[in-house]
Amino acid sequence: MQAPDPHTVARGLRDRELVPLTISRVTRSHWGSSFLHRSLPVPPSHLAGFFTQLASLLRSGVNPHEALDEMAGMVTDGRLARAATEMSREAAEGAGLADEMERYPALFPEHVVGLLRAGEELGGLPEMLEALAGEYEARARIKHRVRWPGLYYGGVLVLALLVAPFPLMVARGMGWYVDVLLTRLLPILVGVILCYLGFRALLMIPAVGKLASRVMLPLPIVGTLPRHCATVRFLSVLNLSQRAGVTLDRGIELAAEATGHEAMRTAARHAAARVRRGESVGQAVARVGFLPQHVREMLATAEIAGAMEERLEAAGNWATEQRDAAIDSISSGSAAVSLAITAIIVAVALAFAWRHLYEAIFERAGV
Repeated sequence: MQAPDPHTVARGLRDRELVPLTISRVTRSHWGSSFLHRSLPVPPSHLAGFFTQLASLLRSGVNPHEALDEMAGMVTDGRLARAATEMSREAAEGAGLADEMERYPALFPEHVVGLLRAGEELGGLPEMLEALAGEYEARARIKHRVRWPGLYYGGVLVLALLVAPFPLMVARGMGWYVDVLLTRLLPILVGVILCYLGFRALLMIPAVGKLASRVMLPLPIVGTLPRHCATVRFLSVLNLSQRAGVTLDRGIELAAEATGHEAMRTAARHAAARVRRGESVGQAVARVGFLPQHVREMLATAEIAGAMEERLEAAGNWATEQRDAAIDSISSGSAAVSLAITAIIVAVALAFAWRHLYEAIFERAGV
């Protein structure tokens, strides 16, 4: 039963001549918000396929209940299949798709819920699902490009650590090498891995994640792709709101929820409030720092020219191109940085091995 508070639920049940035994507020699914699911998120490629298929079903005229029921048998990811099954049951009772996905924050982040809620209100749910599919396809692409160089260079680093004391093994025997391996090298590797996993786990805590988002977004490298993705979502919702005939301030509010970042959400809400007070779009978005200067200029000229829809579509296309360019830059840049770091560590390992080469020769010769 959907109601604003437990008292309304109890009153509604009594009107049906039912006696409530326990009333609990359903907000989030326990397993869908667990720390395990946050630390092991659904792969972007799986989410891209999920949103693409769901958008196709809705565009073909299938209602959300039947579409989710169909998706439960189509997706290969067990977590998405279970979520689709549970959401299908609630959708049959009239629940909204955004509200249902909000119950699974570990599977569907805030920007997914915000984008779908805007799609439901503006009558463009399939379009918003397709926008999500495009974003997750972009994330899957960058993940695929970065994965294999990371595995290769990681293997090179492990070999460098293992080969560095090899000359001394020749002189001191395998027992000495195994002892060094177990007492020195392996603890270093395990420590590095644990630090990495601990850092990822720390970011999974909502409060820490929001703080990290606020800190990293302004940075030139790590914050570039999140900013571009948020900009694309913002402009997609704003464009849809204009086509739906919604007031500009309400469109900006809906677009703010789709950014997925608290700092961006706050800045966009302030812009909506300024528009509501009578300021022009150019004045309102002038202080929205996450929007590129080019986009802010396009919005300002669009209001003057009376061509907001056309300029919003052009701005959205430009932001999408910038996002794809950022993916290419990050892919090539990460490969270059990984190569440079690997070269440094390998050089240090070789220098260490060379330093002990003559020492091993002398020990072997008994000198």
